[in-house]
Amino acid sequence: MSEAKRQLRTDMRRLRAAIADRLHRSAALGGLVVDSFGPSGVAGLHVLAFVGVGGEPDTTGLLDSLWQGGALVYLPRVIGDHMVAVRHDRGDPLEVGAYGIPAPIGEACDPTVIDAVVVPGLAFTLDGCRLGQGGGYYDRFLPLVRSDCVTVGVCFREQIVDSIPNEDHDRNMSRVICDGVSQ
Repeated sequence: MSEAKRQLRTDMRRLRAAIADRLHRSAALGGLVVDSFGPSGVAGLHVLAFVGVGGEPDTTGLLDSLWQGGALVYLPRVIGDHMVAVRHDRGDPLEVGAYGIPAPIGEACDPTVIDAVVVPGLAFTLDGCRLGQGGGYYDRFLPLVRSDCVTVGVCFREQIVDSIPNEDHDRNMSRVICDGVSQ
């Protein structure tokens, strides 16, 4: 990993921790994500989302918007050094998973059933480059989904940067949505 990438992670963690009014600003993101799929919305789509932790956007509204829109929702679960997608319905219990992240209980699905992945990150560019936490879980998972799977980066507008040092294994997002800018 490059020193530039390491420094950007440090800077973005500090910046993200200082973002105020996180809950209020997160509320609109769910509708923006669903709207980004056009008139047909997310009805019938298999969507891997995430439970926001730490400084990430609160995804309660996002998950509600996906369920209300008729999506089949999956959440990530870390097993060893890999991430899997597990089906999650409204009201299903979550348990504390790796890194203290709430994780679904159940069997992993075949990644090729996933139509869209909503991805967290420390930083994004408007053309879809992503800087993750550094564990590589999404970088290892995304090559397993179909080539037509839509990837949606979700963040706060302060997390949009001009450039991110890219490596061969990094995968660009199909679109980036935040509170204030979407591309």
